[in-house]
Amino acid sequence: MNRIAHLMAGAELPQPSGPFTDAEALELLMAYRRDPSNVPCPTCGPEQIEVLAFIEPEIDSDGFASMTEPEGDYAAALYCHRCQRAIGILAGAVYGD
Repeated sequence: MNRIAHLMAGAELPQPSGPFTDAEALELLMAYRRDPSNVPCPTCGPEQIEVLAFIEPEIDSDGFASMTEPEGDYAAALYCHRCQRAIGILAGAVYGD
């Protein structure tokens, strides 16, 4: 079951205050790649970001992506509990050749 749906049953999900800027997104990506267990929010600081899910990096024609394991190519859905902003980052992408 979706963890958020379970916790928020009957309540509206918080609305984000706006998107992360490009600079903040890059900061989140670099922090995640350094240590996925310690990703500080660029605005709110440490211990606010949670990895909500690992998803396939490609979205299907209906706009959905499948859940996956954090191996190979994947995206991580990050959420800050303080500023209520979320972002998906291509966390496992490795480029070569």
